[in-house]
Formats: sequence, structure tokens, C-alpha cells
Amino acid sequence: MNPDYPNIRKNRVYMTQLAFENVLLQNGAVSLSKSAILCSMIDNDLDDLLITFLEDRGVSAVITRAGGSGDNLKNKILRNTFGAAENSGLLAVNMKNRHVVAQLVDDILRSIDGPMMSITGGGLKIGLAVRKNDIAIAIFGSIGLPGLDVDHEVSASRVLYHCLED
Repeated sequence: MNPDYPNIRKNRVYMTQLAFENVLLQNGAVSLSKSAILCSMIDNDLDDLLITFLEDRGVSAVITRAGGSGDNLKNKILRNTFGAAENSGLLAVNMKNRHVVAQLVDDILRSIDGPMMSITGGGLKIGLAVRKNDIAIAIFGSIGLPGLDVDHEVSASRVLYHCLED
């Protein structure tokens, strides 16, 4: 083992946090929509570091994943988003907040839905970010035709302001 490992790791964390700041800050504050997008696009190894970074700056976030094909993929996106938001404590469990999440997921699915979506499969990463009564959702991943090596990268995000209940 490299004797400088603790210093290398400490330096890597510092550089990663500096990169987060460069991407997320907008007019001196952390952008909610950028937070959700980064949560959906970040390397899996950095999930926890990003969540902690955002938490320290007043943004609560959670990351989940969904994979499948056709309507099964759409169903998993909705169920996994609900599960992550409610089980993590990101949102209070009530009908208004559930409606907000359903509306966001519906908007996201409309932006990537098309005739091919019913036969394609995919794997997506989903990021949710909340600050006070505002919420943002983003997805990133690829969908494609199984066995044909035809994949399309997809990403989408939506934000709703002043909509969540405590």
C-alpha cells in the first residue's frame, strides 16, 4: 500500500468538491436543477460524496436507478422515484407530495417517450434534489433495442417551485 494513500485520498476528495462547486454554483448559490442533473450523471463511486456536499449547502438529495424494458421501465422509474423520495426521508409522505412526484415523473417520461419506448430497454439513474418547498428531478442513462447494440443516451430534468408540503 502506498504510504501517501491518506493524502492522495484527501486531495481527491478536495478536488472533487472543488469540481462540484464549479458545476453547481449559480449566482453564489447551489442550483437545484443542476444538483438533480449532477446526481443523475455522477459516477456511482461519488454518489455519497455528492449527497454530503449538497446537504452541507442546504440541498437534500437522493439517487436511485431504474432498469427494464417498455412499460416495465416506465413503471420502475415511477416506483423507484417514489420509493427513494419517501424511504430516504427526502419528502414527507402525503398526497400533495406524491402528486408532485407523479407530475414530475410524468413530465420526464413525456420528454423521452416515443413509439420505440414500448420495445426498448434501458438503464437510468435518477436524481432528486429538494430545497425547502422546491423539488427537482433528473434522469440520465441509455435506452436501446436489446441485442442490436443500438443505444441512445437520454437525459431530462424538471423543477417545480413552491409545491411541497412539510
